[in-house]
Amino acid sequence: MPSARRTLTANAVANAAGVDSNWVYRAVENGILPATHFEADIIVIKLHRLLSGITWPDKPRQRSRKHAVDTWQLTALNAARDAVTDPFTTAETTLWVTQNQVLVANTRLERAALEATDTHGTSAAPLDGQLAFRFPIGRWIDDLPSVLAQTPTREPRRKKPAVQRSPDRA
Repeated sequence: MPSARRTLTANAVANAAGVDSNWVYRAVENGILPATHFEADIIVIKLHRLLSGITWPDKPRQRSRKHAVDTWQLTALNAARDAVTDPFTTAETTLWVTQNQVLVANTRLERAALEATDTHGTSAAPLDGQLAFRFPIGRWIDDLPSVLAQTPTREPRRKKPAVQRSPDRA
């Protein structure tokens, strides 16, 4: 289980999540991430990047316009953040996002209960007939220690602009 108290730079979070650092800075501006970053923020920003591309069939969105973060997105992001420190989270933990709900299952049996009908076929599974996006957050969380070990944790150095000297000054 990752440490909940290790602080990271915005650049380290972006590198570990495999996103451009602008995603992290915008997430802070929009209230999705706190100004001080922790390991859970890697999972949150990775999921945020994926969720931002989802458009529900009955709610078209123009990509050229900025949009506020929807409630369903915040719910999914908070569920992912909670999963990082949840003692029941395993490599099998999966997060489903539908237009109306967010579901988390920690075992294959729990996943099957959400996806499969009962053995007699008399009642539908909770996810039947719904558009649902499935995210393997348990595997992402399990990979955090190795990802962090390979991630540079310092902010990149900014190069100072070269001072131009006039030809008469030597």
